[in-house]
Amino acid sequence: MSYLKKFLDQEVVPALGCTEPAAVALVVAKVKELFNDAKDLEVEVKVSTNVFKNGMYVGIPGLDGEKGNQLAAALSLLCGKSRYGLEALKDCSPEYTNMAKELIKNGRVKVTCITDKDGVYLEAHARNKSHQGYCIIEGHHDMITEIGFDGKVVFKKDVSTEALIPAPESIDEIFELAEAASPEELKKAYKSYELNKNMAEFALGKRRYTCLGAENSIESKIRRYCIEASGARMSGVKKPIMSTGGSGNQGIATTIPVGLVGEKIKASRKKVSKALILSHLFVSYIKARLGRLTPTCGAANAAAPAAAAGITYLLDGSKEQIINAAQTVLAGATGMLCDGAKESCAFKVGFSGSLAFSSALLALEGRGVKNNQGLVGESIEETLKNIKTVSTAGMPDIENVIINLIAK
Repeated sequence: MSYLKKFLDQEVVPALGCTEPAAVALVVAKVKELFNDAKDLEVEVKVSTNVFKNGMYVGIPGLDGEKGNQLAAALSLLCGKSRYGLEALKDCSPEYTNMAKELIKNGRVKVTCITDKDGVYLEAHARNKSHQGYCIIEGHHDMITEIGFDGKVVFKKDVSTEALIPAPESIDEIFELAEAASPEELKKAYKSYELNKNMAEFALGKRRYTCLGAENSIESKIRRYCIEASGARMSGVKKPIMSTGGSGNQGIATTIPVGLVGEKIKASRKKVSKALILSHLFVSYIKARLGRLTPTCGAANAAAPAAAAGITYLLDGSKEQIINAAQTVLAGATGMLCDGAKESCAFKVGFSGSLAFSSALLALEGRGVKNNQGLVGESIEETLKNIKTVSTAGMPDIENVIINLIAK
């Protein structure tokens, strides 16, 4: 199996709802399945600051207006299935809501924050009168690393030696991989756009935005589709989207701008698919340097530069212009904070799609942000290093500050 095939299988995956409550549901479903009968179980889920914050106010798929990690955990105790991965709540329906709330009210389901853990980290501890078990997810939202039952470790995976597909090591490698993609890999990439576009069009329904001719603007269409797809997902529409780099909103902002531009210019499906692969690889390259979950918005700081690169590729930009388009996005979007997953993320995703498009055009015109401006360095690698330094050394306690503010 090729590197790219393994990469797409690992990083470009369908998700139902926000990936943080989805991971909570998955870890609970897995620990629940250790027991013969789940009806008397009590569960406590301990999560990192990033997971706690991102899942606090986001909608649960298929449950009108119901939100949060704790409800996701309770629902999973009732009807979650680990075999569905990040779609663990696929079989849940509204009739489970009151039962889930009753579990929470009776103290049988708790979610707490581990303040010294960041990134993706979850522990689910379950017990009844006779047995106790636990499950741990870390590194990736669907990566189970340890399971224990009645004091014995029954499964353990060493994350440091796990055969995860690493991010591309260089920009040159990204170009080589995109150009050499097989028909199967191209098909998978195009599916990521189709799935996310389908969510946008479902959310749009018969709405029309005709003010000032907005309906005829490709940039407006990009922004609108990104907003609608993300807003529907964040509010709990029970339809999957294709995530990238562990985030559904990143998946939306990575694919929709590229796909819509491809349709606008009537590019071949093969070229659009290559541009999408380029974008997915760019996301991985960026996230490997900034972190899987960060204090800053992944749609703006990873997906938007990746989409700008894909759009510039579609429009026959040179390698230098493609990199400059990504740099231009980073110059404009760096510092946008992640204050948790919720419906208003849609506006950040819409902004990201729009910025990706305009940055691509600026780069093609030779007007993108040049080197050594603020955090923008001599190369994209230096820029990402600068951003990483600011988000870690410069904002060491930002996650806890945000949690304290939004948890009031």
